[in-house]
Amino acid sequence: MRVFVLGATGHLGQAIVRHALEQGHTVTAASRPPDPIALRGLDVTITRVDGGLNSLAEASARHDVLVDAAAPYPLELCVAGAPAWRQAIDGAVAHTHCVLNAARRNRLRLVFISSFTTLPRPDLPFSTMESAWRRSAYPYFEAKSAMERAVMAAAGEGLRAVIVNPAACLGPWEFRAEESSFVRLVMARRMPLVMDHTLSVIDVRDVAQAIEIALRRKMFGRPIALAGHNVSLLEVARQIAALDGAGGLMPAAVDARAAAVTAFWTSAACAAFNRTTPDVWRAVPLAAEGFPMIPSPEQIAMGLNLRPLAATIRDAIAFHRSWPGR
Repeated sequence: MRVFVLGATGHLGQAIVRHALEQGHTVTAASRPPDPIALRGLDVTITRVDGGLNSLAEASARHDVLVDAAAPYPLELCVAGAPAWRQAIDGAVAHTHCVLNAARRNRLRLVFISSFTTLPRPDLPFSTMESAWRRSAYPYFEAKSAMERAVMAAAGEGLRAVIVNPAACLGPWEFRAEESSFVRLVMARRMPLVMDHTLSVIDVRDVAQAIEIALRRKMFGRPIALAGHNVSLLEVARQIAALDGAGGLMPAAVDARAAAVTAFWTSAACAAFNRTTPDVWRAVPLAAEGFPMIPSPEQIAMGLNLRPLAATIRDAIAFHRSWPGR
């Protein structure tokens, strides 16, 4: 196949690009920098697409598959219904419509990376109330739902769209600064406190493999929930610290509710002083939305074999040790 990837330099985008190359596909990667470090050494064609995606249809012509792993990520605190809130959601939906228009115009199969946050939550009433509060404070959740609805509507009109809803992703090829990487912060012993909150964690390479299977089996037009290993975020941090072997104190537990409230007020203070919330705090509400998952019928039908969590963590650590940007 000829695969065009938006978000090719991102964590999940990297796994998709590398898996596609391993399968013998031809890959075109959209990138603003002409020589991104994440794509060096890979046999990909790099092309530039403007920020508004106005040139996407032309750039993705003569391909077979369009992968959107670059959907907007509006995790800044906002007042629901305020102009900034609507701007974040409208911008995300506009992004999706540009992707859909390119896929329709070029008759491409579409892979849309959605989120576990759009899936039904198996929560108790109090947890449901907490989730509703988070969803009223951060436009990310409504934006993700709106984008997924747009893709589902297009699929209902005949677009061949694979929609995947992966659990929280972990693994190698995370080209992020230390301040934005959970693994790197733990390795640097800069995460003394971690939420003791259970969620599902999946290797980015398993997600990429699931996408390949879904395309091959033509699993179009319905969300495909991809569950991973159900584990406490605290336990993940402790495994990272133990496998890294750098010494120092192990991360200690902090209550998830306390972390969410602290993240809220940190974001509020940053907004009051017109500053961007640090990524480590922006990630808290998303992690707090995580929940244990069981394999969906679609995942079971795929026969997807998950990598052991320890192998995922070892490979993530090895990547961060070898990456020159560390």
